[in-house]
Amino acid sequence: MADAFWRWDDVDGVQLLRCSPLEAIPRVAHAFSSRTASGDTGFDLGPADGESPAVRERRARFASAAGWGSAPLAILRQVHGANLVSAAGLSQDPPAADGVVAEGPADGRAPIPAVRTADCVAILLADSRGHVFGALHGGWRGLAAGIAASAVSRFAVAGARPEDLVAALGPAILPCCYEVGTEVVEALGGACGAAAGYVRQSRSGRTSIDLHAAAAAQLAAAGVPPAAIHAAPYCTRCRNDLFFSFRAEGAGAGRLMAGIGPAASP
Repeated sequence: MADAFWRWDDVDGVQLLRCSPLEAIPRVAHAFSSRTASGDTGFDLGPADGESPAVRERRARFASAAGWGSAPLAILRQVHGANLVSAAGLSQDPPAADGVVAEGPADGRAPIPAVRTADCVAILLADSRGHVFGALHGGWRGLAAGIAASAVSRFAVAGARPEDLVAALGPAILPCCYEVGTEVVEALGGACGAAAGYVRQSRSGRTSIDLHAAAAAQLAAAGVPPAAIHAAPYCTRCRNDLFFSFRAEGAGAGRLMAGIGPAASP
């Protein structure tokens, strides 16, 4: 499956997914990881706490392949909420948050905004001048709490107008596979608009959610032009050969990573 706005990239054996509208932003590099590097399908970018030397090595490979050189990655203790933190203020102790925002040259030595997923949608957001950028972890709870709208407001405070933003929604579990209860639909209703925009039926005919559509609706309501919101054409559960999926693999599933930040000097 392919899409005009998305392409695969192999950098030193690391398989990355990229979104062309983000690639067009000057001096900014971004990437969504897959589960594959050098033929190994276990390219797990790991937990927030207690990562192994192997995970640290894989994260360094991902950062280099993505185009950030040896810059450190922001690691969050993701809690399915809407708390956002500044990359400039991060320490080695991961904060409880689901989004991280940075400002171009001012945060040039800050960790690269990044989030980890295994079915939730990673949202990469940048203004078209490349002055402000961020990464969000968008599960249904985070979207119900308004994480995407909060990020747009945070960008506005930093001087990036909503109409100048570009958003890329990474691979996630899609409505073909994401069956949910009525409590999820009700929770999203207050933050993502009319249910008809994101409630679907799964292959088995049960109620399911389109996380991409829910996130896009929230971003659009916050002022991001719909034409500037781009969703990856992949379901993580269907394409468990390409991506880690909690619903497909259970608690032992690895973690993908998506990030965006200043491109390293050539």
